[in-house]
Order: sequence, then structure tokens, then C-alpha cells
Amino acid sequence: MGWQDLRDGNPVKERLAAGGTVVGSFVRMSSVEVTEASAHAGCDFVIIDAEHAPATWAQQSAMIIAAEAAGTVPILRVSNWSRDLITRALDAGAHGVMVPQIETTEAAEAAVAATHYGPGGTRGVAANRRSGYGLKMSYPEYVEASNRSTLVALQVETMAAVERVDEIAEVPGIDCLFVGLADLSTDLGIAGAWDDPALVDYVERINAACRRNEIAFGLPVPNGDLARYWMERGARFVATGDIGVFANAMKAFIEEVRGFSD
Repeated sequence: MGWQDLRDGNPVKERLAAGGTVVGSFVRMSSVEVTEASAHAGCDFVIIDAEHAPATWAQQSAMIIAAEAAGTVPILRVSNWSRDLITRALDAGAHGVMVPQIETTEAAEAAVAATHYGPGGTRGVAANRRSGYGLKMSYPEYVEASNRSTLVALQVETMAAVERVDEIAEVPGIDCLFVGLADLSTDLGIAGAWDDPALVDYVERINAACRRNEIAFGLPVPNGDLARYWMERGARFVATGDIGVFANAMKAFIEEVRGFSD
């Protein structure tokens, strides 16, 4: 497929806006091949992880190109909500960003503004990859299409953020609030207890805020059972992780083969 013209829109953003559900994966392995294979496996999107993975900017850019070429939507998770990082992620060609550790309306507003060109946005202007380096479309066309099609997912990961989640969810321009389950459970003092009532209650509060503001509710899922549980409760942006899928599949394979000699 190659380079994707952003004037054609963003299918993940559009599906969410229409009330649909999307399923994809984080990619923490610094690998073009894993990114491409994830796309060929049927992921609606891949989230290239620049918060918890060692990939360089050059590697992330190559992974974005691989995702596009294989027909999926590349999203880049930056490490914080600074304008500099969000600008670089989008200039590298990402179709959207995931921004962690959003705890206030001010942070949410700054993150959204950094994804948009002015007026109203703070994103710096350059003839970047998504514009075809200035060769594929006019500057006005590019600005309009970019502002319209860039996906914005913000992460709610702490008790403080959940306490303010209603006002955060009201910030215009958010497509999805994505729960940081590991961070939130750790902040609650119940790290990894995915079915603990206290964690479930906090996640439900985020879910309810999303419903009230007609934005997507999302979260990470290590397996199909947890995905089904939350999708039945309204999750519409569901992401597994490449390392978990790989490690569990490898473990199952090794155990199965070793069993032949028992």
C-alpha cells in the first residue's frame, strides 16, 4: 500500500467516532518486522511505544512506514505531553498519538493543542512525511487534513487523574481515554490485581466519563478473557502487547514440545 494520503481520513478515528470498536497492539520490540507482522495479523492499529521501549526515532519512523505499507494505522505513544515530543511523533508520520500520565485539564488541553496546527493549535509546521514532503498536496490542504484526521488518545493512569476524569473527558479534541491499568493498580496499592473491586470501580468511572462525553473508552488487555469482559462493558479501543503475545506463545510451544519426551 505504501504512503497513505491523510486526505483519505483515518479509519480508526472514524470508526471510533461512529461508535465502533477497534483492536490492535502495542509494539515494544524495536522491530519493523514485528510491526509489519502485527499489521498483517489484522490489527486495526499498532501503538509504537516510545515510553517503555528503547527504539530510536529513526527506528520508530521505519516502524511507522512499515505499518502504513502493511495497511494498518500507526499510532506513537510518546513519553509525556510536551509539544516537542508530539510534534516529532506526528512529523515522523504517525497517524495519531497516545499520551501518558494525563492528570489535569491543563495537560489534556496542551496535548490536544500540540496535535493541531493553528489557529487553536500549537504544533510546529514543517513539510513532513505525511504531507509527502510538500510534494503531494498544498499547504492549506495538508493543514486541514492533518487537523481533521489525527487521532488523540490520552492515558488516565492515577487516582488523581480519575478524580478529575469528568473534566478531562470534556476537553474538546479527545478521541479516546485509555486506562493505564498497570500504573493505576500500582497507584492503588494493588499492582496487577486486574479483577480487584477497587480497580474495577476506578476503571468504571473512566468508562462512564467516556460515555457521557461520547468518546471511546480503551484499555490494554493481556488475553481474550479480559478483552471480552471490558468490551461487554463498553471498551471500544482494545490493545494487547507484542511482547506478551510472543512470550506466552513461545512458552506454550516449548512446554508442548517438551511434553513429547515426557
